[in-house]
Amino acid sequence: MVSQGSYLKIPTTKLFIGLLIALVPFCVIGLYTIQTAETALESTIGTHFQTIATNASSEIESFINNRVMSVGALAASPIIVDAVKQANRAGQGLSEDAFKTRILARENIWNSPASDEFIRQMLGNPASRAISRFRDIDRRFLRFTLTDSHGSTIAATHKTLDYFQGDEDFWNGIFANGRGAVHITDVLYDDVTKSNYIGLGVPVMDPDTNTFIGALDALVEVSTIFPILRRTEQGRSMRALLVKPDGIIITGPNIDLAANLKSEEFAAASEALATEAGRRRGFLIARLQSGSTALIAFASPNLAASYPNLKWTVLLAQDTKEAFSATRGVLRLIMFSVGVGLLLITFFGLYLSIYRGSGIVDIRQIPQQATKVETDVQE
Repeated sequence: MVSQGSYLKIPTTKLFIGLLIALVPFCVIGLYTIQTAETALESTIGTHFQTIATNASSEIESFINNRVMSVGALAASPIIVDAVKQANRAGQGLSEDAFKTRILARENIWNSPASDEFIRQMLGNPASRAISRFRDIDRRFLRFTLTDSHGSTIAATHKTLDYFQGDEDFWNGIFANGRGAVHITDVLYDDVTKSNYIGLGVPVMDPDTNTFIGALDALVEVSTIFPILRRTEQGRSMRALLVKPDGIIITGPNIDLAANLKSEEFAAASEALATEAGRRRGFLIARLQSGSTALIAFASPNLAASYPNLKWTVLLAQDTKEAFSATRGVLRLIMFSVGVGLLLITFFGLYLSIYRGSGIVDIRQIPQQATKVETDVQE
């Protein structure tokens, strides 16, 4: 005996409405989740990248400030101050013309044997020995040059190219119209020593009158800050760059200043870097000239205000496929589930439109002949 319940008949309209009630909210929530999750994911990972870039910038800033303090302390040491005062006293009583004549005479023979004895004595004086010892202790300092109030060389760790430094831009930056100021050059590359360096100059001030009496200039090797950036690189496509304001790469993966290459990441981020809102956000997703899409975070050491030549920017970039790979699988699963739900709604919508005349959907179909046999048996 077969029960009447063997047939399961559901009206198609009610079935479709039920599917809509069940699946539409699921799809809407899924789509909303995908959208908000992607936005939150970009913000979270982008902020993380920006934090890494900011930390690297802070370390670079500390490196420069520590070197400034070291050279400033050396310039204020008694042996340096006394050497400059003694050199300035030797020129007292001379007229401006007589002083210029003396400087010119020394300058003319500076690179000839006639100046060898003077240079030997200069490099062996107490001030030269003091700055040479300082350099030997900290090899990040390549060279030192000490000058008097007019720019004449009075002590050094090496034979300078010229005797008179007062006509050089770096010296006038330190002189600062008689006020005395810290002056730092842009980063430069020395092809002979294969080193990247900056010129760092500080004034020698009279401790009694706080007036400018001389200048101490140092060449500082900056390649030691490059490992700071290398430590931030994680993953196959991540790259950390230090760039100049014109986009020239100071250092990057397998790139150095000598290559004179411009950063495509910097070009992509230049618009954001030019606005306050962009700098405050600290990251963006951009399509690069090479065709790849990258997450780019940026930060600048707080050096430009005090040292205009150091308008450097730290960039941290990674291809978005790798940057977001950790959570991309979850978003794809949600998207797949939403797709299945939309497909079911579409299928039953088509079914309803085609078979709407029948009025019902037979979930279990039973052959007509078998139904008649079963009915006879029951009788």
